[in-house]
Amino acid sequence: MNHSNNEEKVDTITFTDPDVTTIFKIIKNAVAKLKDKTAIILWSSFILLTLWGLKGDAKLIFPEKWRLALFPDLAWRDQLVSFLTGFILLVVIPCLIIKFRFKEPLADYGLGWSKDKVKLGLVALIVLLIVCLPLFYAGTFDKEQQAEYPMFRDAIPKGDWSQFIIYELVYFIFFIVIEFIFRGYLLFGLYGIKDIKAVKGVKGIKGPLVFGVYAILIQMLAYTMWHIAKPTPEYLGALVWGVVVAAIALRIRSIIPIIIVHWLLNVFMDTVLWLR
Repeated sequence: MNHSNNEEKVDTITFTDPDVTTIFKIIKNAVAKLKDKTAIILWSSFILLTLWGLKGDAKLIFPEKWRLALFPDLAWRDQLVSFLTGFILLVVIPCLIIKFRFKEPLADYGLGWSKDKVKLGLVALIVLLIVCLPLFYAGTFDKEQQAEYPMFRDAIPKGDWSQFIIYELVYFIFFIVIEFIFRGYLLFGLYGIKDIKAVKGVKGIKGPLVFGVYAILIQMLAYTMWHIAKPTPEYLGALVWGVVVAAIALRIRSIIPIIIVHWLLNVFMDTVLWLR
């Protein structure tokens, strides 16, 4: 009995060795694609994160002698430089790209919080705090975490509350940086991209190029890799945090509650470790 009519047609892919001309065409098309929105978001994120450096040390663009010259009397100058350079590289520059290259509102990238989403955002903030506070407290007993945090280490003597509070307030900039580049620029930027926005004349697979929820995995991968030099609990936690808060951000269309809760959790951890 012939079952061919009932069987689904299976597409086959034939691989052939490319010649030199084909390879150059591929390179040409790849370079041409660097002008479309998807490519700009991806390569600019990679370049800017690289310039910020491992754990945001910014040594490539802000050497130690400059730091000493600008902040000679500030013991936690390295952290301040990291926060400020990160803000310029990973917030200001992407925002300029969004406004003047993409010509889109910043609110589309999570830098807004609509009135109809405020209640939901506050609920998400409170739930995240309740769930994560015990985990962050448990992390304070890990030796790797103790060696990493507070990032100012011995720069602020125990009991110097005025310096500690100033530092933790300035620390808020770091969480604007880290949440915007991953959950704002990468997540919202890639979410819903379609091939109609691609550069003209570049051919590829037919159909809409839509990242959708896959954008969550893309930014989670980048976020986790950025944490690869961090303590093991934080590195592993980045996998979960990257997915959970991305889903929340897409639901409430804002990264503002995520920034706040991320900052509060780290202030809590800093305080426990500093006092201990």
